[in-house]
Amino acid sequence: MILIVQSLWNKSITTELALGAQNFLKNREIDCEIIKVPGALEIPLAIQWAFDRAKHEQSTFEGAVACGVVLKGDTYHFEIVANESARALTEISLALRLPIGNAILACYEVQQALDRAGGKLGNKGLEAAAAIVDMIDLKKTRNY
Repeated sequence: MILIVQSLWNKSITTELALGAQNFLKNREIDCEIIKVPGALEIPLAIQWAFDRAKHEQSTFEGAVACGVVLKGDTYHFEIVANESARALTEISLALRLPIGNAILACYEVQQALDRAGGKLGNKGLEAAAAIVDMIDLKKTRNY
């Protein structure tokens, strides 16, 4: 089972990212659960909570995909959100030894995000899902 966590900030774009991940997993016949949160900074905590819940219920997630969009505005807030969400995802991934695909886009303008959420540059949600499936396969084949 793979967890997909979607930020609702810039919902039309993040929905496309989450659908890209979901469709990739469906085509691979991999089950997923989707959780929606307010923004990019809430994604890591939602992943941690879901992983903790699964552990207590003796079920498992093999990985997660984080789907969000951070757009540059006039203040430094853009850098804080982009950097801290990425840092937190990496910390959780390393601590739990589970792959987390980072499809939190950090873009200067909306068109850049649209191009990466199913537009002319592909779908980064799908790519993040593909990356974690590759990592899960690596773990299984190498007995890590």
